[in-house]
Amino acid sequence: MASQVFAGVRVKALRGFTLIELMVAIAVLAIVTAIGLPAFSGPFERSRADADISDLLRAMNLARIEAINHSEEVTVTALSNNDWTKSLLIERNGQVVRRYAGLIAGATVTSTGGVGSVVFDGLGGLKAPATALVFRYRRGDTVKGLVVCPTGRILTGASCL
Repeated sequence: MASQVFAGVRVKALRGFTLIELMVAIAVLAIVTAIGLPAFSGPFERSRADADISDLLRAMNLARIEAINHSEEVTVTALSNNDWTKSLLIERNGQVVRRYAGLIAGATVTSTGGVGSVVFDGLGGLKAPATALVFRYRRGDTVKGLVVCPTGRILTGASCL
């Protein structure tokens, strides 16, 4: 290996990577990424599912709190043919309190009895439907549940006792 003199000190010349070595390294990186990427899809799907069910939970909680704070009925309505994955509308006395955008594409939400709206009474209890309402959320292999109890209490992954 050749050496050069730099500032009175003998320094060995540095040798870089060849084009073939660089191409082999990129190919190995691509193969490792292709093999490892599917392993990360599960946590991403679960994270999306958690975010979606949290959005539905927040909408129900906001409606219940509005009903309690104003001592009036508040309605949460699925705007698109009882499809809870699309836009939701929260109303009090015909006035829009909040509109929630739909969930991330690929999710399905079903409710017991195909209910398209939920009404909280002025005390925060469930007025309509008269019995506990269960939402079943599904995204791929991930399944989650949300229950609105007759008392108005909203639970995830549990049932009314």
